[in-house]
Amino acid sequence: MKIENIKTSDLNIPLFEASPDQFWCILGQNRSGIDSFFSLLSPDHPKIPGAEICLPKDMGIFSFAGQQAVFEQEIKNDDTDFMDRLDPGTLARAFIHNPDQYTEMIRAFGMDQVLDQGYRQLSTGQTRKLLLLSRISSGSQWLLIQSPFDGLDKAGCGQLDLALDHCRGCGMGILAFVYDPVDIPSSATHIAVIENGRMSLKGSRQDILPRLAELQGHASFSADVADLKSAESAVSPGVESDETPHSEELVRLEDGHAGYSGKPVFSHLNLCIHPGDHTLVSGPNGCGKSTLLQVITGDHPACYRNRLWIFGTRRGTGESIWELKKGMGIVSTDFHRNYRVAGGVLDCVMSGLYDTIGLYQRPAPEDEKKAMAWLTRISLADKADAPFRSLSYADQRLALIARALIKLPDLLVLDEPTHGLDRANRNAVLDFLGQVATEKLSTILYVSHREDEFRDFFVSHIRMGN
Repeated sequence: MKIENIKTSDLNIPLFEASPDQFWCILGQNRSGIDSFFSLLSPDHPKIPGAEICLPKDMGIFSFAGQQAVFEQEIKNDDTDFMDRLDPGTLARAFIHNPDQYTEMIRAFGMDQVLDQGYRQLSTGQTRKLLLLSRISSGSQWLLIQSPFDGLDKAGCGQLDLALDHCRGCGMGILAFVYDPVDIPSSATHIAVIENGRMSLKGSRQDILPRLAELQGHASFSADVADLKSAESAVSPGVESDETPHSEELVRLEDGHAGYSGKPVFSHLNLCIHPGDHTLVSGPNGCGKSTLLQVITGDHPACYRNRLWIFGTRRGTGESIWELKKGMGIVSTDFHRNYRVAGGVLDCVMSGLYDTIGLYQRPAPEDEKKAMAWLTRISLADKADAPFRSLSYADQRLALIARALIKLPDLLVLDEPTHGLDRANRNAVLDFLGQVATEKLSTILYVSHREDEFRDFFVSHIRMGN
């Protein structure tokens, strides 16, 4: 692989070379040019005048865009309307080429028990493992991987690290793109750092690691909450820090259970969340963390089969889910991939005030002002009119976080919200949530695998999968 004379609006790379026996880790912050460099390595990327780009003919690519394409294909092929049950989707084993040759790796990933489940029955972490296995088993001589550890539990990260080391040992060239130094794979042999569109550091692991200063940066998302409480800020009118939510219990679940196609995901779960009970949920991939949140938000049919109260209202008693969702702000990978409507970034953020996916009514001038304040705080004001889907994955995620926070709801439901974010943005989001908790503006229900996200403002920690 050889890339030479790259000069674009956001990249200036005179030379980059990689050989099949090398495992390169490309490190960079969001908006550093790292995503543009990743796109450059796609075989269908438009030619750049004066540049020389020699790419391997056979390259397995794992990316956020690729995951979205698989999801949309699964939606397109959904035959639920013609069946007497939910269509589980393409069987997991169909994604793996010659699965009998990869038995040990499949078992190492903890995927051997789910090969006969459908794609739509898998957790977010399990789908990422499955698509990684698909690329690894494709017979490609090169792997190009974007943010490989996002969505994987601690065991899954270790398993992937071993799998990538095995692939390199078999002569496969690997390029892994990460946004945080802590995510550099232990098996990487070479490291390149992208800053401001340039490769500021490049070389062997042993040469670069001692020189690698911790990537820092001020992310404007961590603005003072006091600024957001004025009438001209990003908070809905009438929301004050000392306001008592409309119910003494935000969530109550008694002996909770949920599953897919008769297979339980979790059972016998009791949960009660009062205002101020900021709750962290952790556990291995597939243990039901996201399913639990979908039950609470009304996005899983088990919400009607459980003894479940939301804001004091028993689910299944004729209540309107849309009325209940007015008190919620939601960010999740599932919500992100379902946000497929046409519309600009400003419309996306404003839609949080109306609890819609997309904007279908003329917003009030003050709503646009609030949304622009949020876009300014996440450094996306200049992209207000850009199509939401034209943004990088990380900027899409920041816009969705702003969408959830714009009304500072009674309950913030955040399912691994920092996917694709670099350390500065991740810390800024969590710092801001800490201020929200301190000011008693919302109660936070948060799912995460990352121990560096286990902050002191969480007063409860539910460990699922035991």
